[in-house]
Amino acid sequence: MDPLEVPTVITAISDPEFEGLVSRALFSQGWNVIARVMDFSELQRAASVNSGKNLLLIFSTDLPGSGAVEIEKLAAPRVSLFGFADQSGNDRGFSNIFARPTSPEELTLIILENIRFSGVRTPMIHTSAKCRAKVVAVGGIGHTTATTTIAINLAQESALLAVKTLLIDANFQAPAIAALLDLRKLSSETRWRDVSENLAAMELTQEIIVDFEQRIMAAGETFDLIVIDLGSIAFLARELSDRRWSSAVKIWAVRNADQFIFTTNSTFLAQKRWDEFVQSLTKISLSADIHLVNTHLSNKRAPEISASRKASLKSAVLWNLPWDLRSCQLAIDERTTLVQSAERGALRKEIAKMAQAISAVSQK
Repeated sequence: MDPLEVPTVITAISDPEFEGLVSRALFSQGWNVIARVMDFSELQRAASVNSGKNLLLIFSTDLPGSGAVEIEKLAAPRVSLFGFADQSGNDRGFSNIFARPTSPEELTLIILENIRFSGVRTPMIHTSAKCRAKVVAVGGIGHTTATTTIAINLAQESALLAVKTLLIDANFQAPAIAALLDLRKLSSETRWRDVSENLAAMELTQEIIVDFEQRIMAAGETFDLIVIDLGSIAFLARELSDRRWSSAVKIWAVRNADQFIFTTNSTFLAQKRWDEFVQSLTKISLSADIHLVNTHLSNKRAPEISASRKASLKSAVLWNLPWDLRSCQLAIDERTTLVQSAERGALRKEIAKMAQAISAVSQK
């Protein structure tokens, strides 16, 4: 088996709270969870439909209609069974049953230490890397939500606060930081390039993404703050089970970012994408502090839209940016940041406030 191939997961857990913990943990680590069944008959059907695949069946002993004999009959050369006790801790006569973990991290470690797919030489569940620097991931709920503008100027403002900052372009669909800051051949740098005092930039490519974790850990020893431009994250939950190189940084950011900035705007399509995105967040175990940035707030319903989005993410910090297309265009024309092109502009001042709020806790 290819070392990047992982088993297909079916969960068979009747307790919705515990099933949610299991699914969120697996989604966040990149496993392909194809079915979440509620009783033994559904489990049988799901296993039958996916016969021939490497299957990991994660079940609980209180699954309706199941017993030790019935569950054991599902075992096969390419099927691995992984069972957890019921809510009271009872194994109900099943063998090799684990106590229920209380956190996604504990669940991850249990599976990592005990899974036995002979072909999986490189486990695809990883413990979280500990980066010394504060990591801020910036992603747009769709395209044209000013993700790159926010990332560039947030990094610049943090640097002006004497916070040693690294700006990373991980927007593989449309890398733009090098062009917008006139950093020619940035993608060919072996590490990063100094841009100004306390600010450096890096562009990720397919050729160097293979050792991304080593690179960002090294960066964490040099910088206090790392800002990553992820581009569009409208389908983030889906990409967490994607093993293509272009999804690697998003998977890492979900596991390790300290702050996650979601950018969106007030257009009709943006609202539709936002509603879909919020629904998908239930599949993601995201421990980062969330900042919601509304840009291009130009229509009459903007305050209403902003309030509804804040309500759907109750723990998020809300930022409504007074968007200034003229200042942004001037910065593009001059290949610079807002502090150079429109220092006194309302947009620049609001992003500076964001940087102050984030940089205030930039030291771990």
